[in-house]
Amino acid sequence: MDERQSTLISAMRFPLIVLVVFAHSAGSFESQTIAWSLDGWNVFHFFSEWLCRHVCSVGTCWFFVISGFFFFMHADPSGFRWIPLKWKKRIRSLLVPYLIWNALAVLAVFLVAQLFSMTGIQHHNTEWEFLRNGGPWYWFVSGPADFPLWFVRDLMVMILLAPLLLMLFRRIPFVSLIALSVFYLCYPFDLPFVSMRGCYFFSVGAWFCIQGKSLFAFCRRWETGSWIVAPLLAVIATCRTGYADHYVWLRLFYPFGMVFFMNLCRRMTEGRPEREKRLIKLSASVFFIYAAHEILILGWTKGLFIRLFGDGLAGSWIRLLLAPVVVILICLLLYNLLNRCMPRVLAFCTGGRTSVGQTQKKP
Repeated sequence: MDERQSTLISAMRFPLIVLVVFAHSAGSFESQTIAWSLDGWNVFHFFSEWLCRHVCSVGTCWFFVISGFFFFMHADPSGFRWIPLKWKKRIRSLLVPYLIWNALAVLAVFLVAQLFSMTGIQHHNTEWEFLRNGGPWYWFVSGPADFPLWFVRDLMVMILLAPLLLMLFRRIPFVSLIALSVFYLCYPFDLPFVSMRGCYFFSVGAWFCIQGKSLFAFCRRWETGSWIVAPLLAVIATCRTGYADHYVWLRLFYPFGMVFFMNLCRRMTEGRPEREKRLIKLSASVFFIYAAHEILILGWTKGLFIRLFGDGLAGSWIRLLLAPVVVILICLLLYNLLNRCMPRVLAFCTGGRTSVGQTQKKP
């Protein structure tokens, strides 16, 4: 079962990053209340909220769980001495890529602003103005500049709290998990420098590993229930968008949606070794796609779709469903070019995550 769990998690990583890219392809950061009408725009609004802000949000949750699980794998049961060694490894796999990609994001936006300024082309580069006003604190801490890297920032905070989690989950495992779950469901805000999603789901992954529990077995046990409850909660949470209780329904949906997704991946790969191998091979590109797709690529691709198909209802449907696919293909092309031409540079920028030297580290 442990071997099957490891293989399935490796195969899940590429579908998970697909969910993340779709989640980021939504419009503004602010969700709007659902209007109850069969008007075309209202149907589009409901579907985009349901898909991007709810269904696809389980991708980030799973990455937190996987990261927490693998951080505590092979932990020394006798003490805490192994933790500083893990911290040291995470400097290369997390902190260095975090700094590099945020710096690249700032540089890319600055160069684009300079290019348009030098050529005299009219361009309202609000992104550069925002980054310039935010300064280094925003680029590397409160933002960050490469927005998806908030995940890595939260992950590094939780890794620093690893001794506390280890102590709690060894001494009072069930009490601490229940208390954390109640806090997760009842506290509507994020914590300083770490999101509630990051805090809770990293801790859940850590709890499973420290207690010697199998994520694979747990999801198999709750498979039937997840087929019913996850879609229902996703619809209810979408309907409550914009209301005060929305966060409760969304947080209730996450665990059931995650169980649903793992079982879906298991059924897609079970008895299909070639498909499983292809997904595992693609998993080497996950961190690159995650870090690179929001640096101009997603925004420019969506802009191209608007120019080609317009900003009307039909064009919005095309952009919603196809733009993320094009973004992923562009990132895969860039990844393969860099892996062929500059494999060492690519490995350095992705914390050692390449097709030549895959690791179990997660983005």
